[in-house]
Amino acid sequence: MLQILKKEGNDGYEELLSELNLTDKPDIKISEAVDDGEVGGFGIYEMASDVVTVYKISYGGDLMLGDGIIRSILFLAALKGIERAEFENGSDELPRRLRMINDGNVLEPISEVFGGCEECRDKA
Repeated sequence: MLQILKKEGNDGYEELLSELNLTDKPDIKISEAVDDGEVGGFGIYEMASDVVTVYKISYGGDLMLGDGIIRSILFLAALKGIERAEFENGSDELPRRLRMINDGNVLEPISEVFGGCEECRDKA
C-alpha cells in the first residue's frame, strides 16, 4: 500500500542536499512515497512560520504520485496555518502541470488546493 510519510532525518539524501545547496539549512524536511518498503518518490521542503518552500519533488514522471507527494507537503503546511508555498530549483514544474499555479513560483492560498468543487458539494 502506498503511503507518503515524513522521513525522520535526512539519511540517504546528503548528496542531493549538497547539490541543492541545502546542507546549511537545519530545518529541511523530506517526505517519501513508500510502497511495500520501496521509496518511489520524495519531496524536499522547509517550513517557516508563514511559508513552505519546496526545493525538489521526485516522482518518476508518475503524475498521480507527484500529486500525492505535493499535496501531502501542502497539507502539512495548511495544518500549521501556512497559506503560502514557494517552489524553488525548478520544483514549480509539477504544480504547473497540476494547474495549482499558472505564473511565477508561488501558490497562495494553499487552502484553495483542498477546497474541492464548491458547486459539486452544493449539488450533493
